[in-house]
Amino acid sequence: MDVQQLVTEFLASEHGGQAAQALADQGIGADDAQQMLSHAAEAAHDHVEEQGGGLMGEHAGKSFFAAFAAGLVHGDGFFQSLKEGGEGILTGRVAESLAGKMGIDPATASTLAAAATPYLVAFLKEKLA
Repeated sequence: MDVQQLVTEFLASEHGGQAAQALADQGIGADDAQQMLSHAAEAAHDHVEEQGGGLMGEHAGKSFFAAFAAGLVHGDGFFQSLKEGGEGILTGRVAESLAGKMGIDPATASTLAAAATPYLVAFLKEKLA
C-alpha cells in the first residue's frame, strides 16, 4: 500500500478519529493532531514495509521484548503480552518520528505516541488482516 493512501485512510477512519481525540485529551489542537497522526501513520507504514508486511517481522527490537516481559511479570498473559510488545515497537517508532519531524522533546513525543499508537495498531490490524 502506498504511504499517502495509508495516511489518508487512517485519518479518515474511526480509529484515526479516536487517535485525534486521544491527542486532544493531551491538549493538542486539531491541526497539530492531524499533522502528528500523519507522521505516525508514515512511521507505521515504514515499519510495516521494513518488517515485510507485518507489525513485528524478524527483528522486533528491544521495545518488544521489554514490553512482552513486563506484561508476563504483571500477569497479563501470553497473548496480551505479545500485543503490548508489538505496540511498544511501534510506539517507539512513532515517538521518534514526532520528535524528529515536529521538533517535540522526546518525553512529550513519547507521551503523545503512547496516546495515539493503540488506535494506529488497531487500524493496521484491520488493514493487514
